Amino acid sequence: MAERDDSFELFDLRVEAVIPEGKPIYCGAKAGDYFELKGEMLSMPAGQGFSIYSLAAVLPLLAAKQR
Repeated sequence: MAERDDSFELFDLRVEAVIPEGKPIYCGAKAGDYFELKGEMLSMPAGQGFSIYSLAAVLPLLAAKQR
């Protein structure tokens, strides 16, 4: 039986806050705020932050999007 190749490549992601015009935002983000995921390392520009609750909402999706 042939050996199965379970390898995969992780893509770098840039996740940006997109805020619909006229809609409220409660997490403190501003339109255009972003973070980058390179491999397993998450980084943000200096002086910018993200709500831990916003991050918690998207973290489960990031691994799937990287593949």
